[in-house]
Amino acid sequence: MIYDVLLVGPPVSPRSLAEALAEAVRTEGADIDVADRDGDQSRRDWTAPVLCGYLGLRGDLSLELDIYVEDALVNEAPAEPELARRLAMALGVPVLYPAEEDLPSAYWLATSSGESVRARLYASDDEPPVYTIDAVESAVAQLPHLRVSDLPEIARKKGDR
Repeated sequence: MIYDVLLVGPPVSPRSLAEALAEAVRTEGADIDVADRDGDQSRRDWTAPVLCGYLGLRGDLSLELDIYVEDALVNEAPAEPELARRLAMALGVPVLYPAEEDLPSAYWLATSSGESVRARLYASDDEPPVYTIDAVESAVAQLPHLRVSDLPEIARKKGDR
């Protein structure tokens, strides 16, 4: 299973990320390799059943995570919304994951309390880009500065949380 999620707020350490991934994926002692995607790749444990590459971001987001979970070697590979919720709860920071709609700004934001709300994310044209969470559909206690607004461009589906 492959996951692409974004962390909101301050960056977390690779060790904290590995511990949170172990909890989120429920690997029960299996190796987890966490490494900076721009760092030395020769030191990675490519045989680990859970691989996570991270990239530092600017703006409202701290890290982009590319996570690969080898289904056969872990007890449970959750769907992306569930993994995002588990990571948010384990790390104590909100986690964004892409919505099903084909809109580059459409995301879900999983909170550390285990809830998910719709969010709109924009990236600047700068290089590297600056990321801004423009609005959320309901208030997020950890992010009180975010504007709460309807997101009319995102078509709601029943049961898509």
